[in-house]
Amino acid sequence: MRVGIVTSRTAEPLVRETVSGVKDVEAMVVALPVPVISLLSTRAIASIIRSRPALAKALSSVDMIILPGTVSGDAGEVAKVVERPTYKGPKSLGELPATLAQVARGAQLDAVKSADEVLGSLMPSLSYEEAFRVGDRPVARRGPPLVIMSEIDPSVPSSRVAETAARLSGDGADVVIVGADPSWRPEEVASRVREALRAGRPVLAEAPNEEFAERALEAGAEGVVMTAAMALRARDLLSGKVVVASSGDINELSEAEGRLSGSRLILDPIVEVPPLGMARSLSRYLEASSKLRSPILFSAADVTEEVEADTLGVHALLSLMAVELRASAYLVVEETYKSYRSTAEAREALRLAETAWQLRSTERGMFSRLLVVKQGVRPPRAVQAAEAEEVGYVEPKVSADQYLVINADHERGRVVVTFFRDGSPQGALVGRHALSVARAAVRRFGLDPEHAAYLGYELAKAEMSLKLGKTYVQDEPLLVVPWERNGNQGC
Repeated sequence: MRVGIVTSRTAEPLVRETVSGVKDVEAMVVALPVPVISLLSTRAIASIIRSRPALAKALSSVDMIILPGTVSGDAGEVAKVVERPTYKGPKSLGELPATLAQVARGAQLDAVKSADEVLGSLMPSLSYEEAFRVGDRPVARRGPPLVIMSEIDPSVPSSRVAETAARLSGDGADVVIVGADPSWRPEEVASRVREALRAGRPVLAEAPNEEFAERALEAGAEGVVMTAAMALRARDLLSGKVVVASSGDINELSEAEGRLSGSRLILDPIVEVPPLGMARSLSRYLEASSKLRSPILFSAADVTEEVEADTLGVHALLSLMAVELRASAYLVVEETYKSYRSTAEAREALRLAETAWQLRSTERGMFSRLLVVKQGVRPPRAVQAAEAEEVGYVEPKVSADQYLVINADHERGRVVVTFFRDGSPQGALVGRHALSVARAAVRRFGLDPEHAAYLGYELAKAEMSLKLGKTYVQDEPLLVVPWERNGNQGC
């Protein structure tokens, strides 16, 4: 496949280097005579190509054309000029190789949306036997696909249950589970169920006993989550309901399957945490998948909390295990702050795993939003317009009369800068976009160039801390990587 990559003359060397190693795609880089292309519209790009027959002729020889994902407008404007299918690529150059690899496998891009938006939501079409439905969501007898079940942890205040359920739904949860504390009165779970239902997703409730289950079902829960032994005791109450029954004993799960045949049953063989039994539990999952007929749930909850690593990577691996074990549901619990937004991570992880399953391949080369800090290809070499002079440490100009205090407000998703003179605050600015806040601060407070450069640097760190969910401390590094901690600065 021959793909035309349209870029600017400034970015051309970087683009050529970036796409040079992509397999199964012959990339032809065409540079427009402009210094920056990302600020142009598709109509402006079409006009430039139309006025230069040599460019139009070169692009007419390719199978398809990709524009930067940052340009505005419909890529069809360019397609009219060159008479070739034209689409938008990713917003980031570093993601272009993965995009091309996906295109080579048959992925479809869009003329209006960037590749980030299109490939980021690409779900495979999978053939499966439907066991039953939870709400309007089909549950496969054996996955994939997998239904994402996200639990509202009992530590979430009751006043925030509706808000949390809405966020989980927006992050990709198919089913919301209301977690329960055994010390509560059953009415507390019932109240939380009613609040969670406001998100518009099917709701299940964790039920420590039969009374909890009864009150939750009366409140509108479609089913319950409980131990297999407890579910057997409450089987008359659970007829026709969704029941997620857990046990680390295959015989007990088999008994539950036989005696709860009137329920929409999902069996949870329990994932034990590494290194204290996960291998044993995976063996149990294989046995359950082959011997039992009911859909199976794979829970990431304990593993994401107990493994001291970013949950993006943990979900990436667990989702592959869940797909290979033929699970039908995947449980996420955002118990601590480090697992906050794990539902969105699980949704992306399962998209990748299910796509790989459908293609009967590994995920290598796929477009992935789980590569947040790293990326699949080495960053291209910097292009220098002139000979560069090496700069060592430069002592800052420190003024005791005036200074800036910068903060990251994670509750509101804002960066904040306060200007002090003679120890007293003279004004403060707050906003979502660090660059705009920096510009406003320079103009409002009349900062000198060096102070302005410092402000921009620190505000960029603060903005990145909001995206990463990291604590921002002024004048301290935002990220500490293992190879720096070990004294090795190489990459």
